[in-house]
Amino acid sequence: MISWRGVYPILAASILFASTRPLLAEPVDEARNLLAQMSAAVREANYQGSFIYEHNSRIDALRIFHAGGRDERERLVSMSGVRSEVVRDGGTITCLQSGVPTVLLPNRIAAHLLPLVPDVSGQSFATLYALGVGKEDRVAGYRARIVEITPRDTYRYGYRLWLEDATHLPLRSEVVDATQRSLEQFMFVALDIGAKPKESDLVASGDTGMMAMPAETALAGALKWRVADAPPGFVFLRAQRPVQEPSGAEHLMYSDGLANVSVYIEPHDAKAAGAPDRATARGVLSVYSHDMGAWKVTVLGDVPRVTLERMARSVQAVAATP
Repeated sequence: MISWRGVYPILAASILFASTRPLLAEPVDEARNLLAQMSAAVREANYQGSFIYEHNSRIDALRIFHAGGRDERERLVSMSGVRSEVVRDGGTITCLQSGVPTVLLPNRIAAHLLPLVPDVSGQSFATLYALGVGKEDRVAGYRARIVEITPRDTYRYGYRLWLEDATHLPLRSEVVDATQRSLEQFMFVALDIGAKPKESDLVASGDTGMMAMPAETALAGALKWRVADAPPGFVFLRAQRPVQEPSGAEHLMYSDGLANVSVYIEPHDAKAAGAPDRATARGVLSVYSHDMGAWKVTVLGDVPRVTLERMARSVQAVAATP
């Protein structure tokens, strides 16, 4: 005779194990399709919610309001630490920190305010990263599917994305290194998908000015500098020149389709010539500086140090055309 008293715990354990067991890997096409729908959802969906952002050995709480569609608008407000907010209206960005305009590095300004969500609108990254779909999970009360973006070499970081089951909006994201160690992550703790923010939620509080940006102009004429040995997949995008720097200073931008790198070449103080190379890292952002005598190279990006070092040490002057 079967004892149902003993069967119930076994059934319960079986159901729990099945719900937490990883799903079989999906084809690459499925992962690519999910990422394409994620990219569309980030632009087009209406939503508002609160999330935590773990970076640089600290955890911040933030609230975001997003109105999607053709006239996309969003606002990000800090809920812990120093009072700050960022408002984006199309391509116009306003940023305040304790009432003072804040300078942000150009390569850290994304097309959206959710952190750690890669721009996957292009397909050029597909040969540099392996794509896969992992297990199901729950985030902020929503069912989610996990998509893995794994680099094929050590020159870039990987992503682990939790996409909401119906809209494919990113509910959580992690940037991981080659050992799968999480470098930075964000995760929604409360979210209302489909809720359109009020007008008052989308405008900056108080009187604000435009975000202070390092003054640069598009480079006119031929390049004076180049990266001779960029890692595989990193291609030159464009160059700009700092307005107040003397002739020869340039800002070169490279990308592999997901990761972006900025290379700054500027005149070097003669007293500092011969300084050893320096490298720093804060979460996913790494900075590497290299002395070239009369010139200093500073390379920064959301990539490992080995990438920046290789690029910094291969900067060369472009030979003049006879």
